[in-house]
Amino acid sequence: ADSRAVSAGRVPDDTWMMTPTLPENVATKDGFVLRPQDIPDRFPADSDVWYYSRVAGTFKQRQGFHGCQMPEQLLGRIIRVSSNEGDVVLDPFGGSGTTLAVAKKLNRGFRGFELSKDYAAMIRKRLNAIQVGDPLDGPEHPVESSPKTAKGRNLDDYRRRKGAGKAAAKDDGLFDVA
Repeated sequence: ADSRAVSAGRVPDDTWMMTPTLPENVATKDGFVLRPQDIPDRFPADSDVWYYSRVAGTFKQRQGFHGCQMPEQLLGRIIRVSSNEGDVVLDPFGGSGTTLAVAKKLNRGFRGFELSKDYAAMIRKRLNAIQVGDPLDGPEHPVESSPKTAKGRNLDDYRRRKGAGKAAAKDDGLFDVA
């Protein structure tokens, strides 16, 4: 075991050690898993950056009644990797109900709390309007389907042009280059 761990199993930097519940072939040398990323090939990261913009203004998926609505695809990604079908997802701050809606669409049970009676009523209405298996709103790969600029370009176009140098990007007038 880690020599820094206190008797309760907590390491001073707030990392918890726990006996693995996964098959034995993924246990580490001492039989403990310090972090999920310490398990080889268990959680391979696509990237360490997720490109999801906040749902705002005139976005098609905006419910229109809450100022901090999250993208369904982002929550779907989190719910898929942290639960299985039939598991229960808890949202202690219901808000616009997006987490609960995504949980329902992904065939998870869901429980939520919301102090505002108005928001709670809107969440109920939203949940009644969707079914298990309905597609998640918003682009699945936001970088690939990012909103276009006024000149019809997106982030991928910028990255391709960036490789050609600032002069090329400035010459064709696609992007403002400092």
